[in-house]
Amino acid sequence: MIRQAFPADLEALLGLLASFSEEAGTNFGREHLLAGLEPMLNNQDLGLVFVSEIDSVLVGYAVIGWGWGIESGGKEALIDEVFVLKNHRNQGIGAKMLTEVMVQLGMHNTKAVFLETEAQSPNSRKLYQNLGFETEDSVWMRKAL
Repeated sequence: MIRQAFPADLEALLGLLASFSEEAGTNFGREHLLAGLEPMLNNQDLGLVFVSEIDSVLVGYAVIGWGWGIESGGKEALIDEVFVLKNHRNQGIGAKMLTEVMVQLGMHNTKAVFLETEAQSPNSRKLYQNLGFETEDSVWMRKAL
């Protein structure tokens, strides 16, 4: 089942975020993850969090943040993270989750959806391309504040 996350999902989601962080090599601590996640669970104006649930256990999540763009003609969404536990991958869960996310973003009058994927992640790029995402020539740059 794909559904929007609730504040009651906080602890289970923190476990999934920790797994993603470890796998990605960022190894963010609990307080860092909590500071990013908890406000989103309590305020949809910041973004949306979706989860994939099997037999009452969360096995994946997708985090969407809001933005606004002139080029997009209004409201934009950034798919910040998509993660499925290793033992549940290659079963269509990510595709189902992102398909539901697209439906929900349409209901929020979103004009464009962006995502970032790692260069060394061809399986992720293939999934996103199959869902209609196109590669752009833009280069993302980052500065932590």
